[in-house]
Amino acid sequence: MRSENGTGGQQRSFIEEARRRQIIASAVEVISEVGYGNASLARIAKHAGISKGVISYHFAGKDDLMTQLVVQLYVSGAEHIGPKVAAAVGPRNMLLAYIESNLAFIAANTNYVAALMDVVLNLRDTDGRPKFASADGEREIIVPLVDIMQEGQRTGDFGEFDALVMAKSIRDAIDGTAGRAIREPDFDMDGYAAHMCRLFDLATRKVGEND
Repeated sequence: MRSENGTGGQQRSFIEEARRRQIIASAVEVISEVGYGNASLARIAKHAGISKGVISYHFAGKDDLMTQLVVQLYVSGAEHIGPKVAAAVGPRNMLLAYIESNLAFIAANTNYVAALMDVVLNLRDTDGRPKFASADGEREIIVPLVDIMQEGQRTGDFGEFDALVMAKSIRDAIDGTAGRAIREPDFDMDGYAAHMCRLFDLATRKVGEND
C-alpha cells in the first residue's frame, strides 16, 4: 500500500522546489534590471508576485538566496556540459566539447550568467571576503579541465605546456566571452565558439605538428 504521508511529502517537496526556482528566476531578472545592490528581497518578491514572507520561508535572507542562485547555475551548467564532454572520444575532442558546450550554455542563459557574475563580484562571507570569487572556488571549476590537459599530454594528443596555465587561459577566454555576450546583444556566439576551438586546438598541439 502506498503511504499517503510519503506521497504528500513528495508533492510538497516538488511544490517547494518549484517555488524556490521561481524566486531564484525572479532574483535573476531583478539583478539584471537594477543590479545586485538594489536587488532587495522586497523587489524580488514584488517581481515574483509573492510576499516577502514567502521568500523568507524558503531562504534564510538575501545572502542565502544569492548563494543558491550561484549554486543552481553551476549545477545547471554541469548538467549541460558534463555529458557532452564525457561523450567525446579522446582528450582533444573532450577539450573542444568543453569549449563548445560552455559557450552554448552561456548563449542560452545570458541573463542568468550576467546575474551570477554580479553576485560573485559582490557577495561576501561573514569575514567580508568574496564568497565565490576566490582561488578555492576557481580550483573546483578548473580541475576537470586540467585533467583533460594532462591526459592529452600522457596519451601524446597534446604537446608540452603547463597544463594549469593552459586551463586557466581557456577558462579566462570562456569567462571573457560571457562578459562580451552580456555587453553585445547581437554577439555571434557560434562564430566565436568556432574561433576559440580553432585557437586552443592549435595552442595544444605539438610543436611542428601539421594541422
